Amino acid sequence: MDANLEEAAQLLHATRLQIIQKITLPMVKPAILSTFLLAFSSSMSAFAVPAFLGMPVRYQVLTTQMYRTLQGLNPGYGYLMALMLILIGVSIMLINQKVLDNRKAYTTITGKSSNVSLFNLRGLKNPLSYFLVVGLLCITIVPLITFAIESFIVEPGNYALSNFSTVFWTGEGAVDIANGEPGILRNRSVFNGLYNSVVLSLVCAFFAGSLGILGGYAIARKKGTWLSETVNHLTFFPYLLPSMAMGAIYLSVFAVPHGPIPALYGTFAVLVLIGTVKYLPFATKSGINAMLQLGGQIEEAALIMGVGWWKRMTRIIIPIQKTSFLSGYLLPYISCMRELSLFILLISPSTAVLTTMLFQYNEKGWNQYANAINLLIVVVVLLSNYIINKLTGASIDKGIG
Repeated sequence: MDANLEEAAQLLHATRLQIIQKITLPMVKPAILSTFLLAFSSSMSAFAVPAFLGMPVRYQVLTTQMYRTLQGLNPGYGYLMALMLILIGVSIMLINQKVLDNRKAYTTITGKSSNVSLFNLRGLKNPLSYFLVVGLLCITIVPLITFAIESFIVEPGNYALSNFSTVFWTGEGAVDIANGEPGILRNRSVFNGLYNSVVLSLVCAFFAGSLGILGGYAIARKKGTWLSETVNHLTFFPYLLPSMAMGAIYLSVFAVPHGPIPALYGTFAVLVLIGTVKYLPFATKSGINAMLQLGGQIEEAALIMGVGWWKRMTRIIIPIQKTSFLSGYLLPYISCMRELSLFILLISPSTAVLTTMLFQYNEKGWNQYANAINLLIVVVVLLSNYIINKLTGASIDKGIG
C-alpha cells in the first residue's frame, strides 16, 4: 500500500482514526476478508486441538462430537454434522465473495511514484521488537523444549532429576509402564507409522503438486475467462471443506461397495485420494503464482518456433520456475505429515501414521509416548524442509506467494 495516500491525508489534517476508517481499511478489506475466510475455515475444521485440550463436555466442538458419533452407534448423526460443517464453509465463502464483488474500486497502481514507510526493527530498541522476539520464542522454541522434557518424565508434574528416564525412548518395555510398550526408538509400530507417514506424504505431494502445476498453468494462461475463474474456485473449494467432513464423505462412499465404486476403507489408496484432493488448493495456488510471475512472451516465442506443449513445459517453464513449483510439492508434503483430522476416520491398523498413533497414545493416557511422537513429527518436518531448501532453494513462503 502506497504510503503517499496516508501522508496526503495527514497534510489535510485528517486524524489517525479518520485515516484508518477512510483509507487504510477500505484498501486492505480484500486481504482482511480473505484472512478471515482462511482462519475461519481452519478453525471450523480443527479437530486435534479440541480433542487434546477440550475434554470436558462444555468444551467439545462439532468436529469432536462428529468423531465420537461416527465411532459410536449413531453414524447418521455424524453425517448430518459433516453436512452442517460443509454448509457453514460454503456460506462463509459465498458471503466473502458477495462482499468483495460489491466493494468499491480504489486505484492502487498508477503512473505516479509511490513510497513505502519502513520501521527500523534492528536490535531490541523498542517494545515491538521485544514482543516479536518473545512471541516467536513462545510459539517455536518453547513447545519443542516442552515436548522433549515431558517425554522423559515418568511421573507427570514431578521435575526432580530422579524422575527423568529414557524408558519412553529406548526402553524395552516394562509391565508397569504403558502395558509393556517399547520405547519410541525401539518400537516397530512407531517405525511403521513413520514409514507410512513419509510415503503417504510423498505420494500425496506428487499427485497434488503435479495437478497444481497443470491447474495453475491453465488458470494463469486463461486468466479473465469464465472457465479460468470456475476452475480456480473449484480447485480452492476443498480447502473450505472441513477435514473431518471430508473424511466423513469418503467414509460413506468407500465403506462398502456401491456399484462400480469399490470398498477402499482402510486402504492406502483412499488416504492418497483424500490427501490429494485436500492439498490441491495449496499446490494450485503455488502453480498460479509461479505462472503469473512468468511473462507470456517466452512461451509465445517457443510457439512461433513450433515447440510443442510438453517440450515448452519441460524445457522452458519448469526449469525457469522450478523453485516455485517445488514449493508446490513441499506444501502438501508438510501438511500431510502433520495431518490428523483428515485421516482419523479412514485409518486402519495397517495404514496407521504418526499423527493417528499420537492421538491413540494420548487417549490411552500415555502422554510421554505422545509427546515423543509429537517431537518426532516436528523434527522430521523441519529436517525435510531444511534438506529440500538446501538442495533446491524451495521454501514454504515461496509456495504461498
